[in-house]
Amino acid sequence: MKKIEIRLFGTPAILADGEPVGFPYKKVEGFLYYLCVKKEITREEAICLLWGDEDEASGRKKLRDAIYQVRKKLDKDIILTAGHTGIALNPACPVSIDWDHVKKGHLGEQKPFLEYFYIKKCLEFEEWVGGIRAMQSEESVKNASGKFREAREKGDMEAVQKYGSLLIKEDPYDEEIYYELMSIYAEHGDYIMAIRLYYDLEKCLKEEMGVEPSRKIRELFQRVFHVKEHMKAVGGPADLPFVGRKKELFSVSEFLEWDPSDPVNCLVVVGEEGVGKTAFLENSLRLAASRQMVTLKSSCYRQGTDFFLNPWSDILQELRQIQENGGPGFLKTGDEERLSMILKLENAGGPDSRRLTYSMIEREIMELFSGLTRRFRVLLAFDDVQWMDRMSLQLLNRLLGSASGAGTAELCTCSKNGEMDVMTSLEPLVREDRITVVRLEPFTEEETEEILRRELPDVAKEAGKCRSIYKTTEGNAFFLREMINLIRKKGFTLEKSAKTNLAIQTRLSSVGAREREILECMSVFPEKIGIEELEYLMKGTDRLTLLKRLERLSEAFLIQEVLVGWNVYYKFSHRLFQEYVYEKQSNGKTLQYHRMLAEYYGSQPDRGFRTLALAAYHYDKCHDQVQAYRYQIYYLKEFYTVINENFPVLHSPMPEQGDDFGVMTGAERMLELAEQVIGLKDDSPMIRQMKMEMRYIKGRYEIAMGEYDRGNSDINCSMALALGLGDDEVYLACLKQQIFCGIQTGNTELVEELVEHGLRCRGGEKKDEYATLMRLKGLCYMQKGKYDVAETMLLQALSLFEELDHEIYGAGVAACYNYLGDVYRKQDHLDEAMAYYGRALAVGESLSFMNGLGQIYSSMGQVHCLRGQYKEAMALLEKAVECLERNGYRWGLERAEGWLALTCIKTGDLKSAREHYRKGREISDKIRNPETERLLSEVEKRLENRLTY
Repeated sequence: MKKIEIRLFGTPAILADGEPVGFPYKKVEGFLYYLCVKKEITREEAICLLWGDEDEASGRKKLRDAIYQVRKKLDKDIILTAGHTGIALNPACPVSIDWDHVKKGHLGEQKPFLEYFYIKKCLEFEEWVGGIRAMQSEESVKNASGKFREAREKGDMEAVQKYGSLLIKEDPYDEEIYYELMSIYAEHGDYIMAIRLYYDLEKCLKEEMGVEPSRKIRELFQRVFHVKEHMKAVGGPADLPFVGRKKELFSVSEFLEWDPSDPVNCLVVVGEEGVGKTAFLENSLRLAASRQMVTLKSSCYRQGTDFFLNPWSDILQELRQIQENGGPGFLKTGDEERLSMILKLENAGGPDSRRLTYSMIEREIMELFSGLTRRFRVLLAFDDVQWMDRMSLQLLNRLLGSASGAGTAELCTCSKNGEMDVMTSLEPLVREDRITVVRLEPFTEEETEEILRRELPDVAKEAGKCRSIYKTTEGNAFFLREMINLIRKKGFTLEKSAKTNLAIQTRLSSVGAREREILECMSVFPEKIGIEELEYLMKGTDRLTLLKRLERLSEAFLIQEVLVGWNVYYKFSHRLFQEYVYEKQSNGKTLQYHRMLAEYYGSQPDRGFRTLALAAYHYDKCHDQVQAYRYQIYYLKEFYTVINENFPVLHSPMPEQGDDFGVMTGAERMLELAEQVIGLKDDSPMIRQMKMEMRYIKGRYEIAMGEYDRGNSDINCSMALALGLGDDEVYLACLKQQIFCGIQTGNTELVEELVEHGLRCRGGEKKDEYATLMRLKGLCYMQKGKYDVAETMLLQALSLFEELDHEIYGAGVAACYNYLGDVYRKQDHLDEAMAYYGRALAVGESLSFMNGLGQIYSSMGQVHCLRGQYKEAMALLEKAVECLERNGYRWGLERAEGWLALTCIKTGDLKSAREHYRKGREISDKIRNPETERLLSEVEKRLENRLTY
């Protein structure tokens, strides 16, 4: 009996044994969906619902046919009929319907009922569907309203934002909810969010109804705006005016008026540390916001250069916050789903995490901003861009240098010392004249006096004091602000220094021992810190006490609270504070903090890539080089699983992977680490295990690059170590690399021998390993031309993979479908081949951007070429090349280039054909795959004879 699953929420689907089931016409589907909800109906009821516009005889005939089609496609016993009147769903038939699993009161939490399902000219059915959707909407609003009121009473701003956004989404024209939300934000001091809400309402009403917001809400907006612009905190820190910055601000103003056709879309603000770059950036962002631009800001950190794509994570969190508070229309449905998918990076290591690669993230972000900039002008702001990691810089180059970024501009700050590195990193934009530079200099003595007249009018009356302050601060905005705050607190004092340490030391002098301990804990973190990590370092301090102390430090303007999305972090108000505290605390305490954090991150059960990187960082800082190597190896092993394998098995989410940087620079770092680990003199079991893992990573990389001799040598060393350590898993992994090498070079006898050896090994009987080995054995028999045996083995492997965790082993399912397609393509059964390739593509695209996806595109392109469908072939083959080149993956790339060359010959484009042949030949000489060699020989012969058929 088939296992049947029917999904009614979201896009409806009918599955039998996991395969989609289709019906000849939609009314059959509609009939089945109706029966799934009602369970029992009369024939008259069904006819009236779906065939009410036809005569009774015709309606009864079509109903009988619908029942027949359902029984035929699903199960003959799925529907019970009682004489000529009743129809019922058989409760004994194993049918899983998502409708049956929704508890009372939770209908509004589901996706829309029968989303995108429509039957033409069937009003009764549409009314029934609309009624259920209305129930969903009503229940959703009711639940959200109750939780919104509850959150407001508790002061839970995160919940207020969440449920307020839901209410706005359900009714974007309800001014009362906007008014209430604006009032809440204003009460909590979040004036920017309140103002943004007003602008969103104003735009919505104007575009949809041609009216403006009510007087009541306009008056609230004016009050909030007035408070934001004019209210100053008595005794608060000096907010230095932009004295002498008129020219620079005018340059920013001109830049913000840029035309999308203007090549300049990046402005870099350069200045020394503490000159006021961050404040200047904030003021520029306010200027942009007043022009109705979407502003997204992120800060980069010195210690963050190894944390790939971290600045973009903050940008995307900001975008999500705007979306959730901005109501419908800010992001289109597809872009909203794309944003949600990318942000699963936040759940690194969780069971539901998607396997995202850098290449996929780049593609999705490019498409996300392409959609966003069709409706809005977007300004990206990066503070201290000199500390941005190279992958983030590469993504920035791609976005600003492509058509996807036509409506996007970037405003960033960098230090004088980092200017050269930044310009080198942004070299593609420099070449295209896309960058303009604004330089901030320290305040002059006259400008300093003007500031003092505004901030300290009594002190400014005495020229000697003004001169002393200028001499001490040298016009540096940071030191000047600190000096003004100190004088406000203690009165004019000569407790000062011309250098940084005195200003910081004076600021820290009033901090209590317990607050100082918090600062010391925070100083060892490479970036912003969460409350959980602080609690771990300060054991014995309860969270409430810790939060109170953090609040006192925040009130002293030594640290600040950072909200990324809905997550709260803490960081020093200036990195000079952090560096000073870090340098002044004892070495013993610093080492202990690093050691504790290394153990903390190392003990996390679900270790994502960021956790592994932080564990390696802290072990390195506490001089435990062996453990630092160990966690770098963990990181690299998973990282290069995607880089070097067609259909990888990943046990951790993959948030980043390289383009040129990921493959070239990352590979250089990996090879350097390999030499360091392999060269360790210690022969303890832990060191041998590290050498084993490193040899495996290095050998796998070399084999993927076509360096078979060196690769096999390293793999053999890893296998020998694995045997000595009794590590069956690594031994089998090495064996599979030897099999991959044999498949690629066409050594089928060796492959068959190695597969049989793998099946006999300990661990080879495990379902996942057995499925993989059977898949490879099937591929081997396909290469030998034994197609029936190959198909049997691949189907067996497919069945096993489908029983495993789809998120981890889904790539194995895609591989089996792809190889089954190859089996039929090689026998010229092109229709069957395309059917299997289509299944492989559906599975592959549901997982992540893997190298195997490029192989699938290539296979489909080959079929189109064989059919004479050259336009379709070119599109798919070019997509395959793009996919494989993104990861620097060679296996299959040379074949795709060869087929592109052949397709170009057949369309008469000999110039392109020669170029594709050249690229394919260059790679093939390294890879040495016999099948590709035969293809390229044919291409070469045709080019020589100038054949264009």
